Amino acid sequence: MVLDRKRVACPLRVGGEVLPQVEEFKYLGVLFTSEGKMEREIDRRIGAASAVMQSVYRTIVVKKELSRKAKLSIYLVNLRSHPHLWS
Repeated sequence: MVLDRKRVACPLRVGGEVLPQVEEFKYLGVLFTSEGKMEREIDRRIGAASAVMQSVYRTIVVKKELSRKAKLSIYLVNLRSHPHLWS
């Protein structure tokens, strides 16, 4: 991947084989784009956090059998166990 605001072709050969040039690349869990913008990564994180929150709502919040204190405890444990979704 080439980081540049404009689309740039940069052929790279390894052992006589041309490696494909990509527009985006995930490294250490972070999505990088060839333009160097972070909007896609931000949208991805918001989507992941939203999915977790929807899951928590469907499986915990609507349960009438659980007390408010139990729901809050489960919510806080979930929040602490997935800090990467909130950063």
